[in-house]
Amino acid sequence: MEKMRSKEMKRAALEASRKANKDAERAQRKLQAYKYIEALTKPSSEGGFDFDNISEGPSDQHIESRLTKFIRKHGTALTDFIWKRAPEVKEEAIAKAEGRILQELLTQLFRTFTLAGLIAEIKDTTPFLWKILLDVLVTVCAMYAVLRSQRANEFQAIIGMFLIGSGASKREMEVLHHAGISLSYPAVIRHMRLLSEEAKQTYKDLIKEWMCSVVWDNLCIQFRVEAQRLNSSDHFDNGTTATCIPLFDPYTLSTRTPHGTLALSLKPPRETTNPIFEWSDEDVLPSSEDIRVLTLCSKWQIKRLALESIPGLAHLKPMLGPCPEVKKIPLHKTEQYPLPAMKEEENSIDGTIQVFHSILRNLGVSNEDLEAHGLMFTDGDLLTDSLVDKVESARRNNPLPINGMKGNVRRFGIFHAKMAGSRLVVNEHWGQPESKEPGGLWWENNKLGRKKMTAGWQSKKAAPWKPTHELLHISLAAHIQDGFRITCGKESLDMWARSASEDDFNCCASKVYDRLFTTAAYDDASEKDYRDTIYENNILQNRDTLLYVKIVDAIKTGDIGRVVNVFRMWMVMMRSKKTMPKYADAIFETLGRVSAYPEILREFFLHNWLVNLTGKVNRWKEVDLLQEHQNFWAKIIYTAKGSNRNWEWLAMITPIIFILRNAMRVVQTEFQIVDLSGKHTVPDKTNEISTLAMALADEKIQTYVVQRPSNEYKKPVRDLFEEGAFSIFKHDNRIIENLGFVEPEIGEAEADVEDYEVTPDDLAVDNEEPYDDLENITQLIEQIDTYDDE
Repeated sequence: MEKMRSKEMKRAALEASRKANKDAERAQRKLQAYKYIEALTKPSSEGGFDFDNISEGPSDQHIESRLTKFIRKHGTALTDFIWKRAPEVKEEAIAKAEGRILQELLTQLFRTFTLAGLIAEIKDTTPFLWKILLDVLVTVCAMYAVLRSQRANEFQAIIGMFLIGSGASKREMEVLHHAGISLSYPAVIRHMRLLSEEAKQTYKDLIKEWMCSVVWDNLCIQFRVEAQRLNSSDHFDNGTTATCIPLFDPYTLSTRTPHGTLALSLKPPRETTNPIFEWSDEDVLPSSEDIRVLTLCSKWQIKRLALESIPGLAHLKPMLGPCPEVKKIPLHKTEQYPLPAMKEEENSIDGTIQVFHSILRNLGVSNEDLEAHGLMFTDGDLLTDSLVDKVESARRNNPLPINGMKGNVRRFGIFHAKMAGSRLVVNEHWGQPESKEPGGLWWENNKLGRKKMTAGWQSKKAAPWKPTHELLHISLAAHIQDGFRITCGKESLDMWARSASEDDFNCCASKVYDRLFTTAAYDDASEKDYRDTIYENNILQNRDTLLYVKIVDAIKTGDIGRVVNVFRMWMVMMRSKKTMPKYADAIFETLGRVSAYPEILREFFLHNWLVNLTGKVNRWKEVDLLQEHQNFWAKIIYTAKGSNRNWEWLAMITPIIFILRNAMRVVQTEFQIVDLSGKHTVPDKTNEISTLAMALADEKIQTYVVQRPSNEYKKPVRDLFEEGAFSIFKHDNRIIENLGFVEPEIGEAEADVEDYEVTPDDLAVDNEEPYDDLENITQLIEQIDTYDDE
């Protein structure tokens, strides 16, 4: 064995030595060849052969044959090497080859010349040269147009608008202006004013031919002065912004609706101070069909969130179909036309009248025009809806369309109602802060290490919407994940999920819903001999949170029928004591009015309650959210303007702010400019969901536990649906007592906090808005700060 191993080692060493010798010989030959090449290419003055043209060919046929064989064998590699080392050689070779072809072509064309034929032949036979000629021709024409006409400055105008929108300084713009690349700074400002006038004329022409709706909202901006004086100090300015939106026709599926489609006579006349209409339970309360569809949608949402939060179920994702539809708005793209900002405060009846008249004045609509136009939907938050209702009541005897409010059909904002619904859930299921007992949204928020916030019905400040919105989605996904763990029948949820079939998944999802998300499950738990308060609270929290997530998904997909179904449930729940009776009244009154409308008015009302600014699937949003976005941009503009800001300037810029914003993005795209701004990305919630699901499992929150120690200190939450349904039928046991003269005192605060101020963080949840460009637009306004050419 030792001898054999020794022989093998000697043989291997011999082979390695032979290979090394061959490599050395090959390297020596290659070095010698490079020396020959160096000698060939050296000029004669340096001792070389001064050889510069291989195309002449040698006189020896044997050498010529070898050279031909070498080129055929290595020609491709040599060409790639040459073009890699000297790219200009490739272009020169192509140009020479196409030049020869072009010369032959011209010789033939001169005999039978036609210009069209010449252009066609050049494009087909010499595309590379044609591209060069075309670029040269365009450049020459552009230079000639600029030299011959001072008005031919479209290119410079676009570049100037891009520069000013990107925050370029005046000095940079003036340098580029003198270089002929951009307009001067004053000229760009003049273009902005002209653009604003064109935008105003656009929506005036629009409403003269097509039916439109309007949405408005109050705008409150802090006004600071550089030096305070007797009549000049820091204060708040209140005004209003508005938007004109063309009506979508649900019958023809057109994005434009002709005048007179909704005649003023379709609106029932207002004859009483308070709105009175005929209604039935089917009009405003959830029917058996509504409950059936809500149940199907609830199970679908549970399946969707389970597939998203349980990794092992990834193989079943393609099997999940769409959510059951009720009344889905046909896909279309909504147009929006911002109106000039108005220094009119709507926080009163007189203010609302002034705002409405100012909007119609900006649109150029008179009483005769409104009568020809037809009914106009007016959208806004709950305050706007309430004030317009009061104006309608006060002006009900006035016969004129505008002064008598005969032409408007009011709608409350779905976005504000959605935020109220999130507060309804969070306030009821928040629990006792700093409590050691598990369960409740405060406990979950604390477990996740999220920022502390104030919530609950006793709180004097409304809970911020974005954190509560995120918390409810994380909480629901974690509760669903833990529910599958409980009902799957296996010790390991992950092992079950990886092997689960579609039938297994559907069966488990139904069990999760029936046991943990229904009023029936709560009733069963509450009828047991031992009341497990934490378990019962958990079921109600699951049910109410799922209802909120359903309306969020319904809005996103544009199913207004599902939105209305959730409103029917919320109307009853918000009737509970110390919750949100104002929203309950608004929902009841709106659904009652809509049911009493003629069918055509009802369909237009519902199909225009949501908007889609992109025309893409799952990109729907609320009308009042659209206006909140405009309000936000207006505040940024107004704040950035500096000490010289005024409402006249704001009225000029608001109609074109979206045009400027979109123009910046278009220029960046067309010129292929890399976006260096940080993009907003939504962090992955997988870890939060898993962490919370583990905490639920450890504390057995979703399992009925007899003699649970924490129940002694846990306060039961209310079944808002049950309490709201019977709240108005309770007997009033109060006794009237004459106390004489009593000093005025502050009574108990009403629980429904509905004056919530929408924040930039809330608006950033809508990822369609390019808030990544916020810094650029702020710089735009800062650059305009000190300049006014008029």
